[in-house]
Amino acid sequence: MKAAFRAVRRGFTLIEVLVATVIMVVIILAVVTIATDTFKAYDRAVSDLSTQSEARGVLDAMENDFQTAVIRPDGRCWMEIVVPGAAAVPGLTGVPPAVGNLRPSDHPIVMLFSSPSDRPRWSPERAGGARVPLRGDVCAVTYRIGQRSPFDMPGELIQQIYGVYRTMIDPESTFREAIPVIMSHHPVDNPRQPWDYWTGAVRRVPNYSATDTGGAFETKVLLNASVTATPPCWTLDDQNFIGSNVVAMNLILWCTSSLPATGPAGSMTDPAARHPQMLRPVIMAGSATEDAGGMKFGTPTVVGGYMGAFRTNTTGVSVASAPLRYAPNTGAPAVPVPTTPAGRHPYDHFGSRLRVFSDRMYPDALGTNSLPQTGKLTYLPYSLRGVEISLTVLTPEGSKELRALQHVRNTARTDNAEFRRIVYQYGRSYTRYVRLLGNGG
Repeated sequence: MKAAFRAVRRGFTLIEVLVATVIMVVIILAVVTIATDTFKAYDRAVSDLSTQSEARGVLDAMENDFQTAVIRPDGRCWMEIVVPGAAAVPGLTGVPPAVGNLRPSDHPIVMLFSSPSDRPRWSPERAGGARVPLRGDVCAVTYRIGQRSPFDMPGELIQQIYGVYRTMIDPESTFREAIPVIMSHHPVDNPRQPWDYWTGAVRRVPNYSATDTGGAFETKVLLNASVTATPPCWTLDDQNFIGSNVVAMNLILWCTSSLPATGPAGSMTDPAARHPQMLRPVIMAGSATEDAGGMKFGTPTVVGGYMGAFRTNTTGVSVASAPLRYAPNTGAPAVPVPTTPAGRHPYDHFGSRLRVFSDRMYPDALGTNSLPQTGKLTYLPYSLRGVEISLTVLTPEGSKELRALQHVRNTARTDNAEFRRIVYQYGRSYTRYVRLLGNGG
């Protein structure tokens, strides 16, 4: 009995312990792997939700402003797009330089008039203790991407992020100051553009947050090249910040044309023989002379974006650089070969500036665009119908890494290769097509 009792009380053998340990290790590793993958998936979901939220806020605002855009058929310019760093364009002075590591074509300055639903309806001033209502609904609006700190520790490089700023002038100030700039000159002999208002005189703007001067109004420059100017630039004011970590904003303007597809010899027709109501894109040109980081904005003789193969009896133009406007076959008129920046033919693209009228557009300098036919045309006979907006937003991890690099290097710009890697790894792209409802040109 004692021998049998001692046999029952024996412990586990070494092999049994080893097998149990292996099984336990496998189970623990499986649990850890599942937990790690779950946390990674959670982090990715949170990052995607964060970028979606930022993109949605910007896209919703731009959609509302473009849908209510005021483009009157009175022969005047009611919308304008300017590329940062643009130079050598008549009438375009004081253009802000490119921001940080961003390419000039990735953060255009958009200026328009619209009727936003979130426009100011009450003045910050009070009359006899009561609020003063603001009359009207048309507001001057501009969008641009800046790099600064809208949070604590202003000026600290670790806090500087890229972001979209939306500046909206109240309807009464727009009616009193902005619209007269557009209406004061003859639309043909001496047209004025939104740029003339935004970069003109110092304006008295509402200060709803009352943080800068402690009053209801403040005097600021609306749009200029310097963030640290005195008075400071209003378009980069903290209260105009609507979306963070946006590192690219690209626009494609979809238009119809008044040019017929075919016509008598010598008449103005569409070079690509497209139907007048067919939508065609107007895009921002890239440049063959940009450096590796895209910071040098040279002569935009090579077009980026929508390319189309073509056959023509003109030499010196490659198929790879053919925009949609070029002749589709050998029977069409010869396409002139651009020789200088002023002599190029930016028919479906622009490189520095685009002015939008109700029934036409002026890309870059006035009077430098000619059709390949015998006649001449100093503008694009296009009517804007829709805008395709694309945003690239960094995830919180990408923004954190970029800010850390800026802080370590003690500069607002990091290495171009590092910047491209961060955008490629952490960038999320979002696109929305917006139809313009107010342009009947």
